[in-house]
Amino acid sequence: MGLRLPTVSDAELAVRGAGHSEAGRVRAVNQDSFFVGAIPRRGFLAVVADGMGGHQAGEIASQKAVEVLRDELARSRAHPPVALARAAQAANADVYNYALAHPEHRGMGTTLTAVVLDDQVGLVGHVGDSRAYLVREGEIRQLTSDHSWVADRVRQGLLTADEARHHRWRNVITNALGATASFRLDVVHFEVQTGDRLVLCSDGVSMLLSEAMLLELIAGLDADEAARRLVAEANERGSPDNVTAVVVDVRDVDVKVKRYALPPVTDAAESVDIGDTMSGIRRIEAEYPVNGPLRKLREHPWYPYRIWILGSMYLLLLFLLFSLWRG
Repeated sequence: MGLRLPTVSDAELAVRGAGHSEAGRVRAVNQDSFFVGAIPRRGFLAVVADGMGGHQAGEIASQKAVEVLRDELARSRAHPPVALARAAQAANADVYNYALAHPEHRGMGTTLTAVVLDDQVGLVGHVGDSRAYLVREGEIRQLTSDHSWVADRVRQGLLTADEARHHRWRNVITNALGATASFRLDVVHFEVQTGDRLVLCSDGVSMLLSEAMLLELIAGLDADEAARRLVAEANERGSPDNVTAVVVDVRDVDVKVKRYALPPVTDAAESVDIGDTMSGIRRIEAEYPVNGPLRKLREHPWYPYRIWILGSMYLLLLFLLFSLWRG
């Protein structure tokens, strides 16, 4: 299930996006959820979540994750990279705490793949094995890395991509949102360009459609038609899972000065362990620091000792005042 906005245009970044989701030919319940649309003062959000767990637990997990992520982004005052990480943290806590309060849903969880378009900056937050692709000038590139047993074996050279696609353990994921009190969040950024197309999908689509097929199927179609075509093709090929696709088209980019700095663009994502403390969020803040005088202050070698230094200065001031009063 999901929230679908077939044609959305934002004043800050001209974008059109759409999504489509079905239970598929095998499953009776659709445990996928998605959202695509503008977030006021936050740019444009596209997100896909693939829930897991019996007794409709996966459906609840994916819906909660998408709703909490969207709502937290809308109300956050942090700059987008940190807001995205905090929103994912809140979504994890919401799903995990719901499972604790409802023992029949214990073990529920969900994947979460989200893209935030902040003018010329694209930000990806990723957990699990749903995927995000960037299509540019006739070429397609996967922006995310699967958190799954077969993907780990492919990276180790023990399986080929084709073997992984047909392996009996292809649905075993190694990282999920809401399954435990902590999770691993991959954060990636890229430069957004006019004419870019983004494709987000659950593994019910990606396990059956190669990158070349994806590229061919959506060519010449608008976002709504492209999303429906991907879901229909996955169904036609007998997808054993729920099928969800979101397509976003960037029509124009308004380049603006950002209040945060970007780390160098690399092929490797910044992978951060996030739990119920702020340690993981602090790592994202360090990777995407706020521009301005405070940034230079944070980079000073004495900054980690600031509390001790301020405390010492305060005690010294009290001593001087006491000495003057005694005198």
